[in-house]
Amino acid sequence: MKRILYIAILALVALTGCKKEDTLAQKLNGEWRGNNLTVEAGIYISFAGDGTFELYQKLDTEGFELKKGTWSVAGDILSGVYDDGEKWAASYKITLEEDTLTLTAQNESAEINTYIKCEIPAYIKESSLTFAY
Repeated sequence: MKRILYIAILALVALTGCKKEDTLAQKLNGEWRGNNLTVEAGIYISFAGDGTFELYQKLDTEGFELKKGTWSVAGDILSGVYDDGEKWAASYKITLEEDTLTLTAQNESAEINTYIKCEIPAYIKESSLTFAY
């Protein structure tokens, strides 16, 4: 009887005492605002748990443009493909510290861009022009 009780307690501890560690991809899920960028632009990006993204960017336009696609993480490298099949210009090494995301381009530019976790304002989502492919 004591042995059964002991096994039951161990099983309970194993199930409740071991918190599953969040993966880097899980931590990336959410909405981010460009904070310290190598280009002068307004950028927001949303990474969804289903592997899709929405990128809102304001470069040389009056309003934000919306680009969509898919993303994936292998180890600590983020890569993506736009809906038209074009790959991102680079893959990025991910560094996450609390609510700050740093992406370092894995190409000759080695540019470093920083993002802060925040909700994308509704007016940006509602007024964005979908990027025409």
